[in-house]
Amino acid sequence: KLSYQWKLISASANYWLVLCIPLTIACCIFHLILHEVYPFNKYQLEEVALIVTVGFSLLCFSRFIYSKDKFFLWAAAMMFVFWVREIHPPGSSGGVYLGLLVLFYIAHKNHHLFAGYIINKRVVTMLGTGFFTYFISVTTDQRWWKFVPAEKIFQTRLEESMELVGHILVGSALLFASIKRQPEITQAKDIAESQ
Repeated sequence: KLSYQWKLISASANYWLVLCIPLTIACCIFHLILHEVYPFNKYQLEEVALIVTVGFSLLCFSRFIYSKDKFFLWAAAMMFVFWVREIHPPGSSGGVYLGLLVLFYIAHKNHHLFAGYIINKRVVTMLGTGFFTYFISVTTDQRWWKFVPAEKIFQTRLEESMELVGHILVGSALLFASIKRQPEITQAKDIAESQ
């Protein structure tokens, strides 16, 4: 079952966009910081990230209230977990990763709630791009790139910026997600309705 779900997701992703967009954004921010024209500091980025994550969480929850689609309740919970990560309560690091694992487990066990979404190329590509952006953010925070000249100069602002971009990409993908119907399911439904 898991391999089938993974095949659906991986077949729906545009890997060029998933890889190229975050790397391009990271390179642009890197150069703006090094040329001292990047206008944002760490604290401004953190404040905006708090607003973005709670905003997307509330908007996804509102969409759940309106549509009664449990996917949006799950989406609201995911953005809430990212919001908790942003406020940095003591001991939250492990809790955030545990929360994400629980959410992915719920998605796996309730795959029927997500089936129409995981075949939507736009949703899957935006989520993949957002998560790869998070990967860049986390590896920058963990200082995997300390071999890069001037890493100490750009490390903090690049990490916070990429995290914010990741929040925006994942939040947008979840909030504006739409179900893509599989043609054979739609055809069978049309035939059943015509009889």
